Amino acid sequence: MAFMPIVSAQNNSPAESATVTLSFNNADIESVASVVAKMTGQTILVDPQVKGTITLISNKPVTKAKALDSFSTALRTSGFALVETNGIYRVVTQADAKLVSTSVTTGKGKQEGDQIITRVFKLNYESANSLLPVLRPLVSPNNTINAYPGNNTIVVTDYASNIQRIATLIDSIDAPTSTDVQTIKLQYAFASDAASILTKVLDNGSAATTDPALKTMILAEPRSNSILVRSSSPERVRQVRILVAKLDTPGNKNGNIWVVPLKNAEASKLAITLRALVAADAALSAQVASSSNAPSTLASAPQQNTLGATQSAASSAAGINLATSALTSSSNPNIGGFIQAEPATNSILITGSEPLYRSLRQVIEQLDLRRNQVYIESLIVEVSNETAAELGIQWNFLIGSGNQNVGFGSTNYGPPGQNQGAGGNIFGLNQNVNNLVNGGTASGAVPIAPAPGLNLGLISRFNGTYAMSALVRALQTASGTNILSTPNLITLDNEEARIIVGQNVPILTGSYSTTGSTSTVTPFQTYVRQDVGILLRVRPQISDNGIVKMQIYQEVSSVAAQTTSGIVLNKRNIESNVLVDDGQMVVLGGLISDEYADGSSGVPFLSSIPLIGQLFRYDNKNRVKRNLLVFMRPYVLRDKNQADEITGNRLSLMQGKEDQFKQLPMLLPKETNLPSVENSAEPIMTPGLPASSINTKPAVTRSLPPGASGNAPIVPSNNSSAN
Repeated sequence: MAFMPIVSAQNNSPAESATVTLSFNNADIESVASVVAKMTGQTILVDPQVKGTITLISNKPVTKAKALDSFSTALRTSGFALVETNGIYRVVTQADAKLVSTSVTTGKGKQEGDQIITRVFKLNYESANSLLPVLRPLVSPNNTINAYPGNNTIVVTDYASNIQRIATLIDSIDAPTSTDVQTIKLQYAFASDAASILTKVLDNGSAATTDPALKTMILAEPRSNSILVRSSSPERVRQVRILVAKLDTPGNKNGNIWVVPLKNAEASKLAITLRALVAADAALSAQVASSSNAPSTLASAPQQNTLGATQSAASSAAGINLATSALTSSSNPNIGGFIQAEPATNSILITGSEPLYRSLRQVIEQLDLRRNQVYIESLIVEVSNETAAELGIQWNFLIGSGNQNVGFGSTNYGPPGQNQGAGGNIFGLNQNVNNLVNGGTASGAVPIAPAPGLNLGLISRFNGTYAMSALVRALQTASGTNILSTPNLITLDNEEARIIVGQNVPILTGSYSTTGSTSTVTPFQTYVRQDVGILLRVRPQISDNGIVKMQIYQEVSSVAAQTTSGIVLNKRNIESNVLVDDGQMVVLGGLISDEYADGSSGVPFLSSIPLIGQLFRYDNKNRVKRNLLVFMRPYVLRDKNQADEITGNRLSLMQGKEDQFKQLPMLLPKETNLPSVENSAEPIMTPGLPASSINTKPAVTRSLPPGASGNAPIVPSNNSSAN
């Protein structure tokens, strides 16, 4: 080891300005640290794990601070680091340096040297998670870099010189981008047409368009006839402005016939609205009057309004038909008028000048909006319980025999409503006494079985004939039902939807048969068919604040019995108008009843005697509890993603039910290719939008709430979407 400290000749200068010359060749690290500490006046401790030699040579005198930096650089080349802890320097391994260092800074001051420090970078524009993969390769292998998304910061522990390089890189990346929304006012072209063209031109499926941050969004604003542009690339915005300037030029269309294809509205209904609007607006009427065919068109407008009203009334009347009625189209062509509807292509034809066309086109853009849909979940819950009990004793006896007078005595209590038949009566059961005694069947007689329940009797012989002299009956019954029906359907806003699940039962309404010797008329019977089951009809209407108004007709019917007069139907229905928040459940109504009835029949005076009176009495009681409630829950579907979410939820439910299905054990081989919803859910071909369509809103990715499976309620998120 050779050490030649050379102190500057100007000893009268401050200690910080003194210079030294370093010359260490393969010197022990601990010895070099001791000499450097003595020269610089600092305390340097060497970790016991640090072993080895370093080479540190300066060709010219350096300051004490520079000598300390040179020492830390030499340590770095040997796999060690110099760390400052509370004014004391420590020589440790690189692996332990990030744990020992206590130097943490958040400022932008320039820090150099090869000491291990920790710095916190606060990002203002970029995301910490997005920037982390870019910076990680620049950090030394033994040091760390982490992102904290809570306050969008990055924490780096590394050598001071390397952190300074990372700080310079972050300053250049963390800069504001031009993502402000810019407005381009159009003078000749229509905003919706220009936006559709620009979207097709710019969205070419390149890699840049896959990143939402780099995607150029173009929206049409029909009210001011403007285009809204948002992009992080100023060059893309400049290209859009150039294209808009080329598109926004006066048209060279010859003639005065204009065709406007509609995206969502129905052409026949919209044409009626436009004609009524023109007839009521004086300015538009003046523009129509300036056209060559004004007299005929204006004269035909009231006629078309009447025709449209008739068609609308017919359409409304068709809505109250049975669910089995045929579907009819409401798109009928119009006759006459300067505004025509073409149902085949769902287009509006306007005959008039360009100012008239531009005025009507602005109205069409505001009316031709995508309508929201409503998914309606209905729950019909019915729980009923019925209990009944009967207990009674009947007597039958004779006093005397032969040809003399015979005394007779009996107690007879018919069962309530005579619903037990002859087997519940002592005299009715007497007809079957021979079968009970001998086990045979009386010739020519239909055997009578005892009534349900416990039957205890005494059979006596009177004058050689068996007869029943006593009968004790005891019966207790209980029955209950628990029915849950969930008819669900989906429909457009302000459009009626109907679902029926049941049977179509024929009901006899009349008959004709021949009488006497007349045989020229063929006998016949007339029937009317009645839908029996669960019927749900609803017309939802969505307000701007998300409240759903529903006109509801709910019916639950079933066949009660078949009598000689015809079929008896049980029917329960609710017809109501309600207001419900999106995704909330409301109870429509129902029935909650508790009925109790009892009865007692007995022999006067004898039936009132305690204990003994039970032998001369017949008691019965009956209790019926019914609980029937109908609930309904609407979900507003404002975009395609919410409809896909509900569809996927219902498909998952059905697939789960299919997985629970198990084939019964049979001698025949089991089927291996059963029908499955999963096999039918995939589209035959990849869905695609037509070339003329435009998506004015980016896709929204959402997830199902926890527990939204099976019979759990579906809770779609209320994301706004463009119409």
